[in-house]
Amino acid sequence: MSETPYILGAGSLGLLWAARCARAGIDCRLILRTPAALREWQDRDSVLLLERQGAVESIQVTAELADSSETPIRRLIITTKAWAVAGALESIAPRLRADSQLVLLQNGLGSQQAVSERFPTQRVLYASTTDGAWKRAANQVVWAGTGQTLLGDPRQEPAPAPAPEWLALLTQAGIDWRWEREILPVLWLKLAINCAINPITALHDCPNGEVPERAGPLFGPLLVELHTLLASQSVQLGQTELIERVHAVIQATAANSSSMRQDVHAGRRTEIDFILGHACRTARLAGLTTPVLDALHQQLQSHLINLGLPPD
Repeated sequence: MSETPYILGAGSLGLLWAARCARAGIDCRLILRTPAALREWQDRDSVLLLERQGAVESIQVTAELADSSETPIRRLIITTKAWAVAGALESIAPRLRADSQLVLLQNGLGSQQAVSERFPTQRVLYASTTDGAWKRAANQVVWAGTGQTLLGDPRQEPAPAPAPEWLALLTQAGIDWRWEREILPVLWLKLAINCAINPITALHDCPNGEVPERAGPLFGPLLVELHTLLASQSVQLGQTELIERVHAVIQATAANSSSMRQDVHAGRRTEIDFILGHACRTARLAGLTTPVLDALHQQLQSHLINLGLPPD
């Protein structure tokens, strides 16, 4: 059975990780969605272009379709959008085995839990990454910023489990990663920060730095509601600390365009259901009253409908 790491999803993050693995001499495989995409990839001699600070590097990366081989997959890194995870994994499911391990690199929450339920015998790892990348073309990715990836196993019973040895490949690829004994609080904090920033940027078509001004007097109450939500999920973080973290992210990424705003600009489906939607549903299940969060969710849904985009 192959130890080759497979990367499912040829978006910006998938291309970036494939490029970093391949340039480090790791035999990784990129799984593409359609025969047309594979033909185009092969017509370009399977060359992936990695652009960084104006310099472009050509890297050979082997690509295939989910059903183009019967080779079992033991190491699978899923880099699709959150809403595409379920369908993408169904396409590759026949090649997974009971001891296969999956790494999920999606924004928000909800898609990860669905994968854990669908694949109960496999080890499913959750991850949060701050790598910055965007696609210039189907086979060209711009490496916009080096971040850190936090990984963990949400099913650490009866005792905390160590990181799988094969993750050493990430170190070989130069990917800065860290094993987290408790990954869910990490993902909840990231979701709260995304809830505070991304929807405002999408609604007002603004960079991250303008979020507090565009949100106006509702920004403070929104952060209070998000802190209450985090507390309901056993995230140990003071209200003041959350507020400081949100403003620190806004300041550090002031000129950046959020992923949700980028999706709206490109006319793509957003990950609203796995960010705001998941937050609102969880708040209701916890018996919380979150009028600002709910109103923001409804306002963004209406905005997406007006633009002809899916509201979920």
